[in-house]
Amino acid sequence: MDKASVNHLSLRQKIHKLRQRLNRATGIALSYTAFLFICLMLMLALYLSSSSSIKDTFWQHQASALERGASTMDSALSSMQNYAQQLLTDTSLQRLSRMEDDLDADYVYIAWQAMQKLSIRSSGLLHLPIKSSFIYLPTSDHVISYSQSTPGERYYRAYRSFTPGLYEEWQSLLLSADNDGECYDVSRFTGNEGEVFYFINTDNGLAFPGPIIVWFELDIEPVAGLLLPSETDQGSVIMVNTEGRVQLHLGNKDVFSLPDAMAAGVTFVDGMADVDNMRLIRREGSNGLSYIIALPHSLMTNAMGLYSTLFMVVFLLALAGGAMMIILLVRRAMKPLHQLTSQLTQAEDDKAQLQREIDAQKPLLSVSYVRKLLSGHVASQEEFAYMMDYLGLSGEDRHYYVLYCIAHRQDAATDDALTEYDALTSLIDRHLTMRYPIYYYTTLDRSFVVLVTCDGEPQASLNELQQRVMLLHDELADSHNLWFYAGVGGCRTQASQLWESYEQARTAARYTARHHIFLPYEFIRKDTDSWYYPIEISAKLLHFITSGNREQVAEMLALIHKENLEDRSLSVSLLNLLLSDLKNTLFKARFQIAPPQTEEARSRLNQLDERLHEPPTFPSLEANALALCDFFIRTSTPSDPIPEVEIYLRENFTDPSLCLSKLGEQFNISESYLSHLFKERTGVNFSTYLERLRMEEAARQLRSGHRDLSTLYVYLGYSNPATFRRAFKKYHGITPSEMRDSKT
Repeated sequence: MDKASVNHLSLRQKIHKLRQRLNRATGIALSYTAFLFICLMLMLALYLSSSSSIKDTFWQHQASALERGASTMDSALSSMQNYAQQLLTDTSLQRLSRMEDDLDADYVYIAWQAMQKLSIRSSGLLHLPIKSSFIYLPTSDHVISYSQSTPGERYYRAYRSFTPGLYEEWQSLLLSADNDGECYDVSRFTGNEGEVFYFINTDNGLAFPGPIIVWFELDIEPVAGLLLPSETDQGSVIMVNTEGRVQLHLGNKDVFSLPDAMAAGVTFVDGMADVDNMRLIRREGSNGLSYIIALPHSLMTNAMGLYSTLFMVVFLLALAGGAMMIILLVRRAMKPLHQLTSQLTQAEDDKAQLQREIDAQKPLLSVSYVRKLLSGHVASQEEFAYMMDYLGLSGEDRHYYVLYCIAHRQDAATDDALTEYDALTSLIDRHLTMRYPIYYYTTLDRSFVVLVTCDGEPQASLNELQQRVMLLHDELADSHNLWFYAGVGGCRTQASQLWESYEQARTAARYTARHHIFLPYEFIRKDTDSWYYPIEISAKLLHFITSGNREQVAEMLALIHKENLEDRSLSVSLLNLLLSDLKNTLFKARFQIAPPQTEEARSRLNQLDERLHEPPTFPSLEANALALCDFFIRTSTPSDPIPEVEIYLRENFTDPSLCLSKLGEQFNISESYLSHLFKERTGVNFSTYLERLRMEEAARQLRSGHRDLSTLYVYLGYSNPATFRRAFKKYHGITPSEMRDSKT
C-alpha cells in the first residue's frame, strides 16, 4: 500500500470518527431539546395553574379586608349605640329633657351639669371614626354637647352656618330618627359633599321622661380607609340596612353606580358577583347591615402584572439557556480540548458564583429560619437546635420578644417606596438592636415581624424596648411622615414557644392606635362575647399532633385554656362551641392515622374513637390529643434521618436529578441542615458520598462487561462523558477504557 493510500485511509478514518462524533452530538442535542421542551411546557402549565390560584387568592384577600373593615365599622356603630343608651342613666339629661324653656331658673345650671358629664363621657368616643357628637332636646328645641348648649335654630344658622331656609326640614330629620340608629347624607344641609351623620333616638317610651336625639358626625376619611382598598381610586362601597336603604355610599360614584346595580337584582355566588367589568363583594355585618364593595377587574390585573412579567423573563431565560446549552454540547463534542478548557473555566466560574450566591442567600436563610421558628413548623429538636445555633440565639438566661410592627403613612403614598423601605429597615436596625442582633422580615407593605433577644429582668427589657419603639416612632414621624405601631407578644424564655408570642404580637398589632403605639398583648381587654381559637392556632395544633410533638400540644392546649377559661368568662353556649371546634381539629388528626398493623394498636385506636365520640370536656379533649400524638410518634420521621437517606441514595444514585434540595423535600428537612447533618453522621459531604456510589458501580459494570462505555455515563446519572471520565480517573487513578481493557 503506497503513501497516498495510507493518507486516504487515514482521512477516511478521521471522517468516520468525525461522523460518529457528530452523530453523538446530534443525539445529545435532540435529547436535550426534548427535555427542554418538556420543562418549558411544565413551566407554562404551572404558570396557568398558579395564576388562576393567585386571582382567587387576590379576591379572597379583598373579601377578607372588607369583612375586617365591616367588623370594625359594626363595632364602632355598636359603641355609638351603647353611648346613646348610657345617656338614659344621666339624671341631668332626664331633668333637662322635661324642661320646655331655657328661661327656667334651673335650666342653665342643669345644662352646665349635663355638659360636664358629657365631657367625661366623650373620652369613650375617641377611638371611633367620628368628628363630634351632639344631643337634640325636642321639648326645649335645644342642642347640647360637652362644649355648648344653644337653641336649635341658633345652632343651625349661627353656630354651624348650615344652608339657610332648611331648618324645619333639618328638625324633621332629627325627629324622624329611631332607636336602631340610621345614617343620613346631610350634604344638602351642611354644604359639604359626602358628609354623613348617624342619628339615634333614645326615647323608648318607658325609662326616659322626654325624648332626646343623639347624632354623630362621621369622619368619612377613616371610614373609607376601613372599607375601601388603597390600591385604586375607582372602587366604591355601600352600607345597606335590612330594609334595603343605602345608609352609606363611599368611593368613586362616577365610575360605577353600585346602588343601581343592587336595585337591578345582582345575584351573588359565595358573596361575589361580576357586573360591567367590576367585581362585587358582599359581606354581612353583625348589626343587620350589609356591606357591598365594587372593585374594577383592572385592580387584579395590575396585581398580576409583576407575576406575569417575572414568568415571561424566567421563561425566556430558560429558553435561551436551554438553546445555548444545546449549542455548547454540539461544540464540545466537536472540540474535546476546547471542551475540557471550557469546563474547567466554567467550573471555576460556577464555584465562584455558587459562593457568591451562598453569601447572598445567608440573610434569606436567616429569615427563613426565623419564619419557621415563629410558625412552630420545625421537623425535629435537632433541627431546632441547629437553627438556634445558626442564628446565634442559643444561650442561658435569655428571653425573647416578638414584635409585629406597622408603619402607616400620614399623608399620600410615597413616590419612592424603595427609599422609604431602606430608611425603615435602617432605623429598625439602629433603634431596636439591643445587646443581641435582631431578626426581622416583611409580611405586608411596611409591616415587619421583629424577633428581639434580651437578657436580665424581663420587665426591664420590655420597658427598654418600649422606649426604643417610641424613639423610632418619633424619628419616623418627624423625618418620614410615618406613624410606627408595634404589637408585642408575651415574653418567652423558651425559644420553642416563639410561635405563641408571634400570634399574640399579631393580635396586639390590630389594637394599636395613635394613643397605643406600643401595645403588649397582656394589655388587651379580652372579649367575653367570643372564644379564642383562630384558624392559625387550629392549624398549628393539627400540625403539632400529626408530627407527634406532645410538648407543643400540651403548650398549645394550655394557651387555649388560659385564653378562654382564665382570661375570659365564656357562657355555656360559647364554651360548647369552643369545645366543638377543638373536637373537629382532633377528628381531622384522627383521619390522618394510617391503619394499625397489630391487634393491640387496633384495640387502642378503637378505644380512642369511642372517647372522641363522647360529649367533649376540656380535660377529655386534652387527653385525647395527647393520645393521638402517641399514634403519630410511632409513624413520624425518626430524629436521625441519615440512615434512611443512605438507603435512599443506594437505591437512587443513578438518578441524574438527585441533589440536596430534592433530598430535603423527600425527607422534609431544610437543605442546609441536611448537608450539615449528613457530613456530621457520615464523615463526608453529600457530593463525595454520591460520587463514591457511582464510581463503585461504574467499576463493577466495566469488570462484568454488562454495559458499553457509550451508555455507562448516562446510566450512572452523568450529563456528558467527559465529566464521567474525569471523575472516574480521579477516583480510580485510571480511565474507564483502561479498566475495561485490563479486566480478566
